[in-house]
Amino acid sequence: MISVENAAAAGQRALPGPAVRRIVAYVCAAERVRAAHFSFVAVDDRMMRTINRKFLRHDYVTDILTFPMEEGEPVAEIYINRQQLRRQAAEHGVTVTNEMVRLVVHGVLHTLGYDDTTPGAKRVMDRRQERYVAALDRKR
Repeated sequence: MISVENAAAAGQRALPGPAVRRIVAYVCAAERVRAAHFSFVAVDDRMMRTINRKFLRHDYVTDILTFPMEEGEPVAEIYINRQQLRRQAAEHGVTVTNEMVRLVVHGVLHTLGYDDTTPGAKRVMDRRQERYVAALDRKR
């Protein structure tokens, strides 16, 4: 079973739950994953910077942080920065919805074991991510 929790940090709006569940279900089906749990949390720049500093020792804002749990079926906490999401959508000339899809797909792929820390792994992950984003855009 694929389960999805969707929450928001204080003062934030959660991501649209039905859309997030649809994205997660699509990627998990395409990746042949039958059991996983994802917990999405919408945050702002300030909270994202705090999380980055505390857990990764990075003193900057990011768009997404995925914390996969290593044991058993795929389980992760995924933090998505709504402010950065909006900036990136404007910067790339895409809708906020399109960028949200991209970030949710990105977090799911990290949870399923994809990595983007080397140029080769990043190319593989980016190709897969963009293929899923395009397919999901066609389905809307």
